Amino acid sequence: MQTNHEGLASVHKLGCSMLLGLAIVAIGGCGRAPAPVTAQHKAPVVAPPASPALVTPAELASEPPPAPVQLPHPAIEPLPAITAVPKKKVAAALREARQALNAGRIDERDIDDADVSPASPALPAMANSPTGINALALYRGALATEPKNAAALQGVDTVIAALYARANNDLKHEHVADAQRDADRIGLLRADDAGLPALHEALAKAWTVAGYIERGRRYESVGALIAPRSDNAAAAYRQALKLDANSMGARAGLDRIEGIFIANALSQANSAHYPQAQTTLAEAMHVRGGSPALTEAQASLQAIRLRHAQLLKVQAEAALDAGDIARAAGLQLRIEYAMPHSAIARQMREDIENARLYGRHRPGQVFNDPLRSGGRTPDMVVIPVGRFMMGSANDEAGHDGNESPQRQIVFRHGFAMARTEITVGQFARFVRATGYKTDAERSGHSMVFDERQGKLVSRDDVSWRDDHLGNKAADDLPAIHVSWNDAQAYAIWLSSQSAHLYRLPNEAEYEYALRAGTSSAFPWPGKTPPRDVGNLAGSDPSPTGRRWGDAFAGYSDGYWGTAPVAKFTANAFGLYDMVGNVSEWVQDCWHDSYRRAPEDASAWVNPGCTQRVVRGASWASAPSHARSAWRTWVKVDDSNSQLGFRVVRDL
Repeated sequence: MQTNHEGLASVHKLGCSMLLGLAIVAIGGCGRAPAPVTAQHKAPVVAPPASPALVTPAELASEPPPAPVQLPHPAIEPLPAITAVPKKKVAAALREARQALNAGRIDERDIDDADVSPASPALPAMANSPTGINALALYRGALATEPKNAAALQGVDTVIAALYARANNDLKHEHVADAQRDADRIGLLRADDAGLPALHEALAKAWTVAGYIERGRRYESVGALIAPRSDNAAAAYRQALKLDANSMGARAGLDRIEGIFIANALSQANSAHYPQAQTTLAEAMHVRGGSPALTEAQASLQAIRLRHAQLLKVQAEAALDAGDIARAAGLQLRIEYAMPHSAIARQMREDIENARLYGRHRPGQVFNDPLRSGGRTPDMVVIPVGRFMMGSANDEAGHDGNESPQRQIVFRHGFAMARTEITVGQFARFVRATGYKTDAERSGHSMVFDERQGKLVSRDDVSWRDDHLGNKAADDLPAIHVSWNDAQAYAIWLSSQSAHLYRLPNEAEYEYALRAGTSSAFPWPGKTPPRDVGNLAGSDPSPTGRRWGDAFAGYSDGYWGTAPVAKFTANAFGLYDMVGNVSEWVQDCWHDSYRRAPEDASAWVNPGCTQRVVRGASWASAPSHARSAWRTWVKVDDSNSQLGFRVVRDL
């Protein structure tokens, strides 16, 4: 084991390897601190390494201490020469001695060179002597004249007691050499004094403690703070504290070393070197096995990591708002690096995954967009991603060949669908803004329900402004008497006004939204529709008392003809009137089966097709048409009183 100062140079290199990155000024040049990480630098995308194993106080206590430095003791100073007090001035000298004691001038050590010694009537020459006027000199001068003077003898006893008190105070403040001088003086005054053995024992321990503290300081000067084992500053200071639990020098040494580790760890954390910072704090456990300061530093390190993660989250959210998912994903990795397995990292992962699927929206969220010309788009509902079997099985009651073959459709990205059919009021805003003329207005007619004949007939001068009977329609009724071309024109207008892509739903989207998680023939369990499911052909009579020949027996919804939108219960996706009220246009061209249909959820469109698909039952549809898989077609420029539309928006 190396114990001499010269031998410390050989442990310098090993000590520095344990303290990579510690401040040079603090450890005497162990090497350069790690380069700071700027805001532009990317943290490495790796999992933080496990922290080094923590040491316990018991493990530290088992580490053999280094040898203490053998500090030189001060030479024994002889008592000053005695100046005898003249016989007639003994009483005055004793008074002056008491005054000196009261003033704290025990012996010559209490006389500062800058002090001005008062004049002494008893010993005028003493004022100008090197020892100055002090109690010990006056009592000894009185005893030189009167050896048995009781007051002088008692005064010497008082001086010795004061020397003991001063020595103990010096030991308390670790001024060992000064305490040694007082002990030596007591020995010269009274070699057999009963208190000397205890004082000598305390001094022996104090010299050993001081030797360990000096050994620690020397190790500090060469950077051997916690390594190598035994030959390091922390081990020396710990041994000093083991001998004297109140040693301020040893405690200050450990505070100083621990402070170096803490300061360096926090600097590393602020530079985003989190694993290094954690390692540095773990190494700080080797100083004394932990402390309140180290616990607080650990909390500060976590606070720094959280603050960095929060700042990165703000940047990632801004990237998501700008549609830059790639940048947000990169920032999310840095959040994971700063705060792995944390709530903030988990939330950011969810936000990014959600953005990939739904943009800046969430499943089930209802929203609308502002229009440049004023007003807002229809309320839209975010439809969750998922999968379903499109079409119907051959053995399903009411099955038609155009509903097969069944195929699984997977929605990997969300979309938003209007909560209701487009209303008369909403379509009117479009017409006012554009001056658009519908196909029915240009052709001069559309199909309405004729009460007298009990069927749909063509009637002149009917347009989107009218209801199923050809009368003026209320604003909250679904817009009917609109062709596929008209519906497409409305969607294009919404897109141009909102800067978002609005369009007609494709056939797969419509059936997925209509089913809303169901897989039965109807979008409800069983054959009979539950109460308040929608505006369907049931037992309600027409205004003239007509009843449907093919209807849901016993079902009553209170309407014959179109009903105001959103009068019935929404489905599981939050959509109204997906079954009943009016059938709806979709994007796809008509094909008489799903053979060769797209494998994904995209629309099946052929250039120039004149027949488009219609989905969903209307207020006048037969029960079999209320099945989720039912489909038919209408020419793109035709319209009638049972057909409307709604829009979707890409996310």
